[in-house]
Amino acid sequence: MSGRETVQEAYALAKRADHRRLRELIADDATWHPAREGAWNPCREADMIVRTLLWRAGMANRLKPVEAIELGNEVLVELRGVRLRRFGVKGFRARLFQIIEVRDGKIVRMQDYPSRDEAAAAAGLQR
Repeated sequence: MSGRETVQEAYALAKRADHRRLRELIADDATWHPAREGAWNPCREADMIVRTLLWRAGMANRLKPVEAIELGNEVLVELRGVRLRRFGVKGFRARLFQIIEVRDGKIVRMQDYPSRDEAAAAAGLQR
């Protein structure tokens, strides 16, 4: 499974609240950092990431990936949803971006970004 497929599968499992299968896609020592410090506490282990993904993709927030671009072992993901302001995103057409690192078929690191430019810069892409 490619990194992009792993990320898409993780969000699909989170939407269906399939805890067990979602947990299998997350490395034990995986981390997830917010778009801005203080927005929420970073997730420092797999079980926290699973709970956060379930909350974000579930009925409360309904975040979903609308675009995923594979960049080697990282995937640049654009998320849309009904309550993005909770995650530090502002504006009429609010979107959240993530860089998700996948190694050996498991998510090992997630980082949120408020803009595509910031996420692209973090991934080493020039626009």
